[in-house]
Amino acid sequence: MENKTLLVSYTDQGKKKMEEIRGLLEDSGRTVFGLERPRGGDFLGEYWRQVQEIIFVGAAGIAVRLCAPFIRDKFTDPAVLVLDEKGKFVIPLLSGHVGGANDLALFLAEATGAEAVITTATDVNGCFAVDVFAKKCGLVLTDRAKAKDISVRILKGEKVGFYSEFPVLGGVPEELVQVESRQQLGLFPMSIAVEERKKGETGEQVLCLLPRNLTAGVGCKRGVPCRQLEDFVTEKLTELGFHPGQVKRLASIDRKAEEEGLKALAETWQIPFETWTADQLAAVGTVTSESAFVKETVGVGNVCERAAILGSGGGRLVLEKTAEQGMTLALAAEDWSVDFDKTVCDRPGAGQL
Repeated sequence: MENKTLLVSYTDQGKKKMEEIRGLLEDSGRTVFGLERPRGGDFLGEYWRQVQEIIFVGAAGIAVRLCAPFIRDKFTDPAVLVLDEKGKFVIPLLSGHVGGANDLALFLAEATGAEAVITTATDVNGCFAVDVFAKKCGLVLTDRAKAKDISVRILKGEKVGFYSEFPVLGGVPEELVQVESRQQLGLFPMSIAVEERKKGETGEQVLCLLPRNLTAGVGCKRGVPCRQLEDFVTEKLTELGFHPGQVKRLASIDRKAEEEGLKALAETWQIPFETWTADQLAAVGTVTSESAFVKETVGVGNVCERAAILGSGGGRLVLEKTAEQGMTLALAAEDWSVDFDKTVCDRPGAGQL
């Protein structure tokens, strides 16, 4: 989904700086909104849930006071930064890791010559940050409290166990000790497990990270509301141990491209909704079943399985076609690997047990 950024300035000098960084942000693919000298703070409520990033050009105190009524938590709040009107310092205020405020500050610093003032503890101490790792590797962080506990332990110098069902690329950070089996995670007070899906209780000492690699092939009768579709898809995901956050796209036949319920679900989950022609879907070789009626009606049978496979680039079916109350669903998973080179952690790897 596109990144939307709000810029706010309060002085003539701030306006000049705002226009300067606006061009940089637009060149990076962002949709940018600019406000000059807005009155009061009500305007911010309109943007708080609509944009991913907010940059104030001016005093940090103004930004803090305006944001205060809307702050909830770092997992849902937008990235908030402040840049002084001379462009000397750029400071992430909210959502430094999960929201990407730290990375945006570094980007602006490099592009404008400002100094990025990063204050998050793991960055200041040069430590592995599990929330950054999850974000940059496209992993769903399933337990916020466990993630916080892991960061605290790492800052204290403790080692954290690490297990992955998937291939591991790049050097494992020195704060982690990679093990060959999940059972070995019991050797550590806290551990990280990267797994395809949750398999029952994970244990109090294990943080489960799940890959965002699922395509949901979906279909429905005309007029099925978004809430009903969302409940259906969520229920099937949960039954299999998947998390809704693992779905990276919805896929269907082009005849459903304007189906309001499907469009609304994609918007709610902030994922793309891709559609394919009957001929494109028919090119998918093997499916588990086909309906002669559906094939006669839309030109191809088993739309949901074919759409899931096609949308995932030929991925593996992890849920065959299932139907309920005029809705159909199939899930396909892309191949996956854990790549530590995608993260900021580039120190020598730890040993293996």
